[in-house]
Amino acid sequence: MISPVLLLWALLSVLVSALSTYSFVQPAWFVTSGQSNSFGMISLCMTRIEVSHTPDYEICEFYGGYFNLGNLPSGAWQAACVLYGAGCILLCCGAFLAVTTSCIPNDVVKTVTVMAGYVQFIGVLVMMSGLLIYPLGLGSKFMKFHCGAGARMYHSGDCHMGWSFMLAIVGTSLAIFCPVLSHFTDMKARDLI
Repeated sequence: MISPVLLLWALLSVLVSALSTYSFVQPAWFVTSGQSNSFGMISLCMTRIEVSHTPDYEICEFYGGYFNLGNLPSGAWQAACVLYGAGCILLCCGAFLAVTTSCIPNDVVKTVTVMAGYVQFIGVLVMMSGLLIYPLGLGSKFMKFHCGAGARMYHSGDCHMGWSFMLAIVGTSLAIFCPVLSHFTDMKARDLI
């Protein structure tokens, strides 16, 4: 019989890896006050205002038109992109290991869960570093242009935090529980009562 802690750990691992990766690719980490423009870790969305009678439309694309770390508006965002992206990859690896524990022999399950827990722990630390570094880029010329002269490190000026950044924080916060749960996956239901 599979341990309920193992099931909870596997479910949480898949959930946080999906949440974190989804928030990583979304372009709504910071949003302008009129919500016409939004800026993400790797992409942005801009509302094009047409003077003619055609309606306004939104264009979403990578910074510079294609993905390249050099196209990101600041060095802080480049570092945050590498760190948070690497953390997402590590969490996805941990989630894969968590799901595969149902397919491996019982005598190696504990070894795999502990190893996956360490992978997830490193992933969480790397993601937290990326989340702490990302707001340093708010002081860039790019953000000062879009968010006003009041934009500086850890202060977004006329812009505000978007739902993607909040989702990244929530996903990383929930991911903290994965390494802890991985060490208790051998507990049976009778041990929990």
